[in-house]
Amino acid sequence: MRNLFKIIDNLKRNKIVHKVYGFIKKYPFYIILGILLLIYTYQTVSVFYHINSYISDEVWYAPASYNIMTKIFHLNINQTVSFPSGKELADYFNLEHPPLAKYIIGIFIYFLGYDYWVWRIPSWILGNLIIVLSFLITRKIVGNNIFGNVAGIIASVLIMSDPNMWIMHGIAMLDIYVSFFSLLSLYYLIKDDIQKSSISFGLSFSSKFSGAFLIFPFLYYVRKVDISRIKRFFYVIILPLLIYLSLNIPLIIYFGFSNWFNKGFLDALEWGITSGHIVNAPNQISLPWQWLLNIHPFYLGAYSGNDLYLNNFYASVNNYFMILWLILTPLVFILKDKKVTVSYLYPLSIYLGFFLIYMLGNDTLFTFYVADFMPMVYVYIVSSLFLLGLRYYKREIDV
Repeated sequence: MRNLFKIIDNLKRNKIVHKVYGFIKKYPFYIILGILLLIYTYQTVSVFYHINSYISDEVWYAPASYNIMTKIFHLNINQTVSFPSGKELADYFNLEHPPLAKYIIGIFIYFLGYDYWVWRIPSWILGNLIIVLSFLITRKIVGNNIFGNVAGIIASVLIMSDPNMWIMHGIAMLDIYVSFFSLLSLYYLIKDDIQKSSISFGLSFSSKFSGAFLIFPFLYYVRKVDISRIKRFFYVIILPLLIYLSLNIPLIIYFGFSNWFNKGFLDALEWGITSGHIVNAPNQISLPWQWLLNIHPFYLGAYSGNDLYLNNFYASVNNYFMILWLILTPLVFILKDKKVTVSYLYPLSIYLGFFLIYMLGNDTLFTFYVADFMPMVYVYIVSSLFLLGLRYYKREIDV
């Protein structure tokens, strides 16, 4: 027993141990968040690393990323996996969508090779960063105190447990990129860093055009910032467009401006509002109001990985929280907090944007589109309820 006390006493005197203990005592919620991320990462790698086949739309995005790297940037890449059979992909660049996500996927393919697990790594990273950003945004809205930290952890856990986010962060599809950059734009916006928020907004719709709907809440917030009209116009319109155009320069050089403008912009917009993206599978189609009831969750297939997992992947919607999000709409007017308001409007703009896409003619929409905005839904739900509770608590104390 004496030896045990001596060991404890020596540990207390050790400078490294003392600093570690001090860090844990000062930042316990970062420690909790870090542990959650380690668990989430372990589960992600355990499931998705071992699946040696294309998952759903990876059949389009992985070959397109490879082609962009090899044919547009003229890089030599070791192709250890063949393209999906039965598809003409030798000259496919996925011009239906903006290029940013394919650039990011392509960079990993260039350094690590053309393999299944490689093109999924960026999604794994972004999935973790979404959890971190949600924690930081929620804490920023609620307050940098114990309540804000607890709220941030709750928002993070909700995202980690979301079935749609779980699937979409595990594979190489575009929606996780929109989700991340939209959340990043919201993060900088509530910090009043308009320039970085504008850049992130541009990166969002440079990944997938659904991110462009953020222009409405972004404009709403920027109008309340004390800057000139010229600066507002620059941050809301010009800078995001410059981001988008600059990222398309390699495609413009390769195809020529006229060809790129027709195929990579006009045809892409037309493709986005046109039905028929899936053939002979009406049970896969789910329209925006059906997401509230999790009707026809998108089936991404069944995949065997290691001996521990056999996965039937469905992009299911956590519809109870979507319904709760809309029920809590009045809190925007009750709390009258601009950060709460914009955290509500950011996901709402994308959600309503899909209604607009439907009304323009596209009736083949899917539940995995929910991943574009769902993390922001959790941020709003948790932060608004915590702020409401804190205001009620303060009133009771004052009385």
